[in-house]
Amino acid sequence: MKRIVEKQIITWKDSPRRKPLIIRGARQVGKTWLVDNVLAKQFEDYVKIDLEKRRDLHPLFADNLDPGAILRHLELTAGRITPGRTLVFFDEIQACPRAIMALRYFFEEMPELHVVAAGSLLEFAFGEISVPVGRVQYLYMHPMTFYEYLLALGKETVAEYTRQAPETVAESIQQAVLTELRQYFFIGGMPECVKTFRDSGSMLASFQVQSDILDSYRDDFAKYLPRIDPLCLDAVFLNAAKSVGEQLKYTRLNAGHSGQMNRRAFDLLVKAKLLHKNP
Repeated sequence: MKRIVEKQIITWKDSPRRKPLIIRGARQVGKTWLVDNVLAKQFEDYVKIDLEKRRDLHPLFADNLDPGAILRHLELTAGRITPGRTLVFFDEIQACPRAIMALRYFFEEMPELHVVAAGSLLEFAFGEISVPVGRVQYLYMHPMTFYEYLLALGKETVAEYTRQAPETVAESIQQAVLTELRQYFFIGGMPECVKTFRDSGSMLASFQVQSDILDSYRDDFAKYLPRIDPLCLDAVFLNAAKSVGEQLKYTRLNAGHSGQMNRRAFDLLVKAKLLHKNP
């Protein structure tokens, strides 16, 4: 599925002002896919470290954050890492907050090495560390836009009409676009949901994928131990979805906690890109 962010990540690779890149966004928006299938193909060698699976590697970041020492240990399991030829990818970096801190030293001491990281719920990890401000770049990934959704379904002609001024498009064509838009509102823009619908033609199958993704979000609340009660986060997350299109009242989001606590939970979910607030 072609994504607009593909151009941005290639631009990062060739930039003379390149810094370690953190790809941010909710789980399942396609962060890992983007690195595996687009960016990694631009390099001779590719080293991928999943810090959620490889917790045995967390001690590498416990004390000394010297990039050379870290790479020497990684090479024992991943093979030779050569600046300019190798892409180093730290996936699920939120599982090891000190690895985020280490990116600063990769920038300062090994600027020629291409380092990229991806993570979800990074705001939870940022509460435990000093964020390397000015030493990293961010690329935000969101669910697929309506235009990207249409391209994924092979409806390029309809997609191009969405980029034209309405007054230049015949009413019958506008109605066809609106029919696709209503369908998009049900399917959403999560890549796996779109792919499931494209391959099966079943909205019900896509809805099951949506449910699985939501469950993975809720599991993460407890896994990464945020500074707010996970039960509060869970309740606010579920009830916010029921408030779409309405004026928000924090006290209605969760009866089990105060309005102030609910607001903190809501704001954290907004920063983590799980919710979007329209002031």
